Amino acid sequence: MRSPDEDIEDRSIVWDGMQHLWMDSDTSTLLPEIARICAASKYTLRDLEAIFWNEVHPALKFNMALQPAPEWAGFGIEWLTQRVLGTSRFGKPLPHKWLYPYASDCWRKLYASIVQHRSDMRMN
Repeated sequence: MRSPDEDIEDRSIVWDGMQHLWMDSDTSTLLPEIARICAASKYTLRDLEAIFWNEVHPALKFNMALQPAPEWAGFGIEWLTQRVLGTSRFGKPLPHKWLYPYASDCWRKLYASIVQHRSDMRMN
């Protein structure tokens, strides 16, 4: 997988979808659309996991740590791109997931939904 700064066009679509997991909203209603975006991307499940943990999570975990969350509807793509590029852990090992129970739960649900979407896409 190319580095984020070399792959902004394709990556930003995924970042924009995944960012909604860090908004102060009901993620269960958003999960199908986020999974659809991820499933339609060129990225493998392993790539998407690395994007989730090493790019989106470091950039946006602050939003759920502050209550009330500063942003509820989603950040603009320009801001999001700069934030992800500035905080990216690209190429580093994934963090210890048990340290981040909220994010771990989100990833587990998103992963299952991506797998389902890709399965459905192959059947059609």
